[in-house]
Amino acid sequence: MAQQDMPQPQVTFVNRFTVSGSPQEFEDAFARVAAFMREQPGIIGYTLSQDVKDPQRYVNIARWEHAGALRAAVGHPDFQSHVEELRRLARSESDLYAERHRYLDRTG
Repeated sequence: MAQQDMPQPQVTFVNRFTVSGSPQEFEDAFARVAAFMREQPGIIGYTLSQDVKDPQRYVNIARWEHAGALRAAVGHPDFQSHVEELRRLARSESDLYAERHRYLDRTG
Protein backbone atom coordinates (compact mmCIF):
# COMPACT_ATOMS: atom_id res chain seq x y z
CA MET A 1 0.00 0.00 0.00
CA ALA A 2 1.42 3.40 -0.96
CA GLN A 3 1.99 5.98 1.80
CA GLN A 4 -0.79 8.26 0.50
CA ASP A 5 -3.23 5.29 0.57
CA MET A 6 -2.54 4.48 4.24
CA PRO A 7 -5.37 5.49 6.56
CA GLN A 8 -4.48 8.50 8.69
CA PRO A 9 -4.78 7.93 12.44
CA GLN A 10 -7.17 9.88 14.62
CA VAL A 11 -5.43 12.66 16.56
CA THR A 12 -6.01 14.51 19.81
CA PHE A 13 -5.40 18.25 19.93
CA VAL A 14 -4.58 19.55 23.43
CA ASN A 15 -4.69 23.30 24.00
CA ARG A 16 -3.89 24.75 27.44
CA PHE A 17 -5.14 28.27 28.18
CA THR A 18 -4.18 30.79 30.84
CA VAL A 19 -6.89 33.44 30.97
CA SER A 20 -5.86 37.03 31.67
CA GLY A 21 -9.34 38.37 32.45
CA SER A 22 -12.80 37.08 33.19
CA PRO A 23 -13.21 33.29 32.98
CA GLN A 24 -16.84 33.77 31.89
CA GLU A 25 -15.81 36.11 29.06
CA PHE A 26 -13.25 33.48 27.96
CA GLU A 27 -15.85 30.68 28.08
CA ASP A 28 -18.28 32.76 26.01
CA ALA A 29 -15.58 33.45 23.39
CA PHE A 30 -14.58 29.78 23.40
CA ALA A 31 -18.21 28.78 22.77
CA ARG A 32 -18.29 31.00 19.67
CA VAL A 33 -15.07 29.44 18.32
CA ALA A 34 -16.37 25.95 19.18
CA ALA A 35 -19.55 26.58 17.16
CA PHE A 36 -17.37 27.37 14.13
CA MET A 37 -15.14 24.33 14.71
CA ARG A 38 -18.13 21.97 15.06
CA GLU A 39 -18.99 22.83 11.45
CA GLN A 40 -15.56 21.79 10.17
CA PRO A 41 -15.19 18.38 8.48
CA GLY A 42 -13.31 15.80 10.55
CA ILE A 43 -13.99 16.97 14.08
CA ILE A 44 -15.13 14.13 16.33
CA GLY A 45 -15.67 16.05 19.55
CA TYR A 46 -14.08 18.26 22.20
CA THR A 47 -14.12 19.19 25.86
CA LEU A 48 -13.21 22.41 27.63
CA SER A 49 -12.25 21.87 31.26
CA GLN A 50 -11.41 24.43 33.93
CA ASP A 51 -8.64 23.79 36.46
CA VAL A 52 -10.27 23.04 39.82
CA LYS A 53 -7.51 24.87 41.72
CA ASP A 54 -6.96 27.82 39.38
CA PRO A 55 -10.04 29.20 37.58
CA GLN A 56 -7.80 31.14 35.17
CA ARG A 57 -6.50 27.89 33.62
CA TYR A 58 -8.33 25.70 31.11
CA VAL A 59 -7.58 22.78 28.85
CA ASN A 60 -9.34 22.03 25.58
CA ILE A 61 -9.07 18.48 24.25
CA ALA A 62 -10.38 17.93 20.73
CA ARG A 63 -10.50 14.70 18.74
CA TRP A 64 -10.09 14.82 14.97
CA GLU A 65 -10.40 12.12 12.33
CA HIS A 66 -6.83 12.91 11.25
CA ALA A 67 -4.24 15.70 11.42
CA GLY A 68 -5.12 16.90 7.92
CA ALA A 69 -8.69 17.67 9.04
CA LEU A 70 -7.40 19.85 11.88
CA ARG A 71 -4.93 21.60 9.56
CA ALA A 72 -7.75 22.30 7.09
CA ALA A 73 -9.95 23.73 9.86
CA VAL A 74 -7.29 26.12 11.16
CA GLY A 75 -6.42 27.01 7.57
CA HIS A 76 -10.03 27.97 6.81
CA PRO A 77 -10.23 31.64 5.74
CA ASP A 78 -12.64 32.45 8.61
CA PHE A 79 -10.63 30.76 11.38
CA GLN A 80 -8.45 33.76 12.30
CA SER A 81 -11.42 36.06 12.82
CA HIS A 82 -12.96 33.48 15.17
CA VAL A 83 -9.88 33.06 17.38
CA GLU A 84 -8.86 36.73 17.63
CA GLU A 85 -10.96 37.24 20.76
CA LEU A 86 -9.57 34.09 22.43
CA ARG A 87 -6.04 35.31 21.78
CA ARG A 88 -6.90 38.63 23.37
CA LEU A 89 -8.33 36.94 26.47
CA ALA A 90 -5.83 34.12 27.03
CA ARG A 91 -2.36 32.81 26.34
CA SER A 92 -2.33 29.28 24.93
CA GLU A 93 0.00 26.35 24.34
CA SER A 94 -1.02 23.50 22.08
CA ASP A 95 0.19 20.08 20.96
CA LEU A 96 -1.10 17.33 18.67
CA TYR A 97 -1.04 13.69 19.73
CA ALA A 98 -1.61 10.36 17.98
CA GLU A 99 -3.51 7.85 20.11
CA ARG A 100 -1.69 4.71 21.24
CA HIS A 101 -4.03 3.19 23.88
CA ARG A 102 -7.61 3.84 24.87
CA TYR A 103 -10.06 2.83 27.58
CA LEU A 104 -13.57 4.23 27.72
CA ASP A 105 -16.03 3.08 30.37
CA ARG A 106 -19.35 3.29 28.60
CA THR A 107 -21.40 2.28 31.67
CA GLY A 108 -21.07 5.55 33.59
